[in-house]
Amino acid sequence: MPVSNLDNEIKDILKENNEIVVEKINNLIDLNNIDYAKKLALELIKKDNKYKYGYLVLSDIFYEEENYKEVVKLIDKALEYIKDDKDLLENKIEALISTHRYNEAKEVIEKLIELGDVNSSVYGEYGIILSMEGKYTDAIEKYKKAISIDNNDILSMINMSVSYKAVYRYDDALDILEKALNINNNDINIINRIGDIKYLRDNSKFNIGSLVSIQANPDRFHLLVPENFDASIDGSLLKIESSDKRISIIISYSDKKYDEKAIKELFDGFKSRIGELYSIITPISIKTREEYNDLFAEFIFTSKINKNDFFNAIAVVGKGEESIILTISSTVTISSNLISFAKEVINSLYFK
Repeated sequence: MPVSNLDNEIKDILKENNEIVVEKINNLIDLNNIDYAKKLALELIKKDNKYKYGYLVLSDIFYEEENYKEVVKLIDKALEYIKDDKDLLENKIEALISTHRYNEAKEVIEKLIELGDVNSSVYGEYGIILSMEGKYTDAIEKYKKAISIDNNDILSMINMSVSYKAVYRYDDALDILEKALNINNNDINIINRIGDIKYLRDNSKFNIGSLVSIQANPDRFHLLVPENFDASIDGSLLKIESSDKRISIIISYSDKKYDEKAIKELFDGFKSRIGELYSIITPISIKTREEYNDLFAEFIFTSKINKNDFFNAIAVVGKGEESIILTISSTVTISSNLISFAKEVINSLYFK
């Protein structure tokens, strides 16, 4: 069709009311006549720069083209004429997330919350952003809010299970997935996710019995260890292991005085020997404990060796001119219980 004929046809269409023009644009999109649809949408905006559905239908085209930067530019232009419109603000969020502009996306969401009457998808998108930032606990709270608004919000339920899994809360992940499955009991994606989480949960189980104070000779330090673990001496190291060898606690004594620099060097050396760093559970912390008058440092992380996950923890307690180094390694699937166990053992260590 010659350009002049197309222009004349667009002029004729624009004589109709805006709703009919938008319907025509959507029909063109359905027919995959994107260029025509885009040109018509642009002309509609020129005709009426305060008609928000003109901007929204054009943004649909940009989304279809995955042209997220143009979506943001378009919606910003629309908001100049139609201030604080909820539909326009909501439309902008996905484009900001897709271009990794997370802080701007959060600002838009906070604005929508301030305006009130927010739908569940807005909180769901907030959760996605926080998850991408590694703020899984905060993300879970946003997903909870989304589900409280719409108790059939399956997408937020699935995303919530992902955040629970990321912080090793398998039972909670299963609970929310079971709720999603009750809504749609034929969803193979949910069924597969449940199977995956059940596998992780079952392989994360371990038995430590009760924790008891270690009996060492000389009796220089306090440490809680599982009563059903086996103890052995390996050179200058005291090794305490579960019967299946899946959890190992190793204690060594040093007459070296560790300062902050030496501790970081020690931790770096330990980390480099345990495979490729995968995730940090507890960042390196170095502090003075007043109750024990000592220097205490800890670091908990996961690593990968040949695609297998390993749990690792290291702690140093220094007092005067002597120190104790404690490491915990495990091939048990990482869970919140394993993390709590490691922290309880580590924090029980002090010189008497």
